[in-house]
Amino acid sequence: MSELLAEPAGSRNDAWPEPDLGLLEAGRPELPDFPLKCLPDWWQTWVSEAAAATDAPADYIVQALLAAVAGLCGAGVVARLNESSWDEPLILWQALVGGPSHGKTPALHAVRRILAAVERRVTAKNRAPAVIENAIRLPALLASANKQPSGALLWRDEPGAWLAALARDGRRQPVEVSALLESWSPLRTALGPGRPAVSIIGCLDPERLGAALSGGDDGRAARFLFAWPKPAPWRSLRDRPQLRESEAVAALERIAAVAGDPLAPLALSLDDSALQAFDRHLAQLHEALRASDGVQAAWLGKGRGMVARLASALALLRWAANASSVAPPPRQILGETMVAACTLWEYFRQHADAVLARAFPSKVDDLARRVLAWIGDRRVAELSREEVRREALHQAVDADQTLAVIRVLEGAGFLREAEAEPGKRGRRPMRWHVHPALIEGSLAGIALTALGARTTLGARHSSGAVFASCDTS
Repeated sequence: MSELLAEPAGSRNDAWPEPDLGLLEAGRPELPDFPLKCLPDWWQTWVSEAAAATDAPADYIVQALLAAVAGLCGAGVVARLNESSWDEPLILWQALVGGPSHGKTPALHAVRRILAAVERRVTAKNRAPAVIENAIRLPALLASANKQPSGALLWRDEPGAWLAALARDGRRQPVEVSALLESWSPLRTALGPGRPAVSIIGCLDPERLGAALSGGDDGRAARFLFAWPKPAPWRSLRDRPQLRESEAVAALERIAAVAGDPLAPLALSLDDSALQAFDRHLAQLHEALRASDGVQAAWLGKGRGMVARLASALALLRWAANASSVAPPPRQILGETMVAACTLWEYFRQHADAVLARAFPSKVDDLARRVLAWIGDRRVAELSREEVRREALHQAVDADQTLAVIRVLEGAGFLREAEAEPGKRGRRPMRWHVHPALIEGSLAGIALTALGARTTLGARHSSGAVFASCDTS
């Protein structure tokens, strides 16, 4: 048995690096802040003020704003990427990821009030989206979307199981979700507009991502833009500005007015510089896809159309902030707008990587978490490969596979290989020191306690296939 709470022989005295908390369920990895410079100038100021007024991260405000634009446009606005065969509708699925009291609700409420004002103004023109805020089953959602040219906007302001519920019936049995997936990109044909358009915005709790995105291999998770920001810094009530609603209402109303019908949508073509920027994005995406697999690859695979949709939204926001009430609708996506859309997509890509890795951990990462839980429970200061294989993983994997798990923990800064004892000859035993914070219980103790319940490898009978696709070199 390993020594407990003892300073191992031959341990180094140099400082340990900061470990990567991404392996701990309670730890949010380092992710980029929202790139406000991607927004048109007027909206940069408005988003900053709205974030300050609501005490919410700007990321959440932008997500809600993009959802409002998508809800007003749907399949009535397209990015025309090829004159004969490639249109991308302005339909977005978005998720605000964050724990309780992180500002999701204030951000959504602020933009929802603005969208409600726009709805009241455009209802007479039959262009108001069907905004659905209550629990709804998939057939009812699609039926509501069919009633309006712009489709439906599902707006869910609670971090519950609303997303998983869309794939289940009233008795919680799985249902076919192909119609929902088609609503993200409904095809127009000579016979009509095809499936209804559905945009989605909702909240997800980082501690329940696995449950919320369960069944995500059916394609739902790959269609979402995730934002998982840091909590907003505290701001005194006296320092919070008033939210400028009337100007935002007027801008969104202009967007609603120019959105077309799915059979005759407002088409935004790419100018030469936008086409060049989009081409560069496609080339980089092609290379990234070659090095990806699983749900991350599925998400990247949607990156061609996702960038075009973001570019359409940014082009409309830029036009609406500067146009008069009688200005003609925009017809092009400019190069600077496409560059901004690519930058924005890169922000979403990094956040999606973090969310999807948490929701769908690789087999080796899952085993690494089990080892961390075992260390936190036993408080071992030093360990060997055989101890990890026998005691932490209950001999469910072989020696090479165990070493692969240890290498992951090394790379994350939780373990450090022990140095050989001076003057000792022969093959030295492979042993590793444990990060002192794990021994002391000061590093994400709550997360390790929660993980401890999973250290027994209850699925031992199926874990022989754990490394079927894992590189153990």
